[in-house]
This record gives sequence, structure tokens and C-alpha cells, in this order.
Amino acid sequence: IQAMAGEVREAWSKPDGFASLWANPGPKNPLYRDGTEAVTELVGVFINELEMIRDVRLKGFLGAKPDADKPKQAIYWRSQNTLNSLAGNLSGIDKLFQGSKLGDALPADARWMAESIHIQLTNGVATAKSVSGPIDKALADPALRDKLEHLALITSSLSTLIGTRMTAEFGLTAGFSSLDGD
Repeated sequence: IQAMAGEVREAWSKPDGFASLWANPGPKNPLYRDGTEAVTELVGVFINELEMIRDVRLKGFLGAKPDADKPKQAIYWRSQNTLNSLAGNLSGIDKLFQGSKLGDALPADARWMAESIHIQLTNGVATAKSVSGPIDKALADPALRDKLEHLALITSSLSTLIGTRMTAEFGLTAGFSSLDGD
């Protein structure tokens, strides 16, 4: 894993690597001819990851009602790392969002969105970390189940904020979702 991470880091950060291609769109760029393409791709990463967290990793085991829960559908349920994984996912989104400086590209009167996204991601991480132990026990505990439902609400709110409001500020549409079965 360490070797693969090193290879990814190197491919990402070398002068002609992916980060450079993403940050420098233009006619000679093989991936992004203009800033709109680069921003569309970046926003798509956030939208797809939030949908994956909410719809697959969280709602995959969290039913609409307790009798519809499927605790063994939770990722890492045996090792009791389901919520650690979700916290890591949200933390990674926040790091990418902060590092991308996408919020700085928003019009001045819409920059509040960047801070709101950061706050909601931070709250999502904290909420996920506040649920520990076996997932079936968390689902059976009303207070912990409420936290899981709150986490689903946070991810839905983030999806709306990024996928609808932010995209509108950039003149984009949310577009294709890799999770919708197409």
C-alpha cells in the first residue's frame, strides 16, 4: 500500500502530472482544454463521492426504519471500522476541497458556500467519529441511530450545496452520476 501511495503521489505531483494538468487547463492540455472542464471534473469528484458515502456506504445498511437496517451490509462491519471509514472519506473530501481552493473561485457574494462546505464536512467527520463499536449495536441504540441519520442529512445537504448551488454559481450542471445505474 505504501509503494502504491508513493507511485500515486509521484504521478500526481510531477511537473507534467495530473495535478499540473488539472491546475493548468489550455489548448495544449490533453485532459482539460479550459477552466470549465477542469472545474466540472473537480465538482464531479465531490458530488460522486458524497453520493457514494450517503447512498452506498451509509444508506446501504441504514434503513428508513430500524426494521429495515442491514448491519452486515456496512463496509468494515466485522472490524467495527464502518464509521472510521466514513469519517476518513469525509475528511478526504474536505482536504481536497480546501487544497483545490475551489471556494476562492466563487463570486464574492457566494464565497460563504466554501466555509459552509468546510463546516458541514467537519461536522460530518465529528458525527461519524462519535459512533463507535459494532454497527448492529449502534443501529439498535436510538441516540447512535440518530447520529447516523444526522450523518445522512449532512451528506444530503452537502450534495445539494455542491451539486446544485455551487454548480449554478459556476454556470455548470451537476450532470452524470456514476451511481445512477448508467
